[in-house]
Amino acid sequence: MTLPDNFSSGPSPGSFHRRGRRRTLVLFINTVVALIGGGLTALLSAFALRPAVSAGTRWVRAGSTADLRPNVPVPRVVTVSRMDGWYRERARTTVFLVWDGDQTVRALSATCTHLGCQVAWHPGDARFRCPCHGGVYGADGRVVSGPPPRPLDMLEARIDPTDASVRVRV
Repeated sequence: MTLPDNFSSGPSPGSFHRRGRRRTLVLFINTVVALIGGGLTALLSAFALRPAVSAGTRWVRAGSTADLRPNVPVPRVVTVSRMDGWYRERARTTVFLVWDGDQTVRALSATCTHLGCQVAWHPGDARFRCPCHGGVYGADGRVVSGPPPRPLDMLEARIDPTDASVRVRV
């Protein structure tokens, strides 16, 4: 019985060398893929798990006590930065400041709690009135009549003692 010329009884001397190179190449490719996958995972989780930017919870200047009269709601427009994903906008919102004449100030949102219309202060009857659906609020923001389901939103407000400016948390 004769064996063919290309048949060998054992492994050729270069086959171990080829297996070592192949194993090294596979290890290199797996390492590169793992590093890329780990980097992408870290990047995506940084966006997914980071705390939300709290642009809506900061103190903004709304006026000065020199501009206010005691117990009379005064409208002030404040600008608030808001982020929605990658989109950043500067939204304007109206608040009513009510100063007690001393060291306390209240801030009421000018947005009606019924459908989001802007309420207006009517000094003749000392009420806030919504022009859209007839909602009426008292000077303290409570619902007097109409369809609003709840009082006007109260915002935190304070007087800065250094310059007597009124700051509102929006």
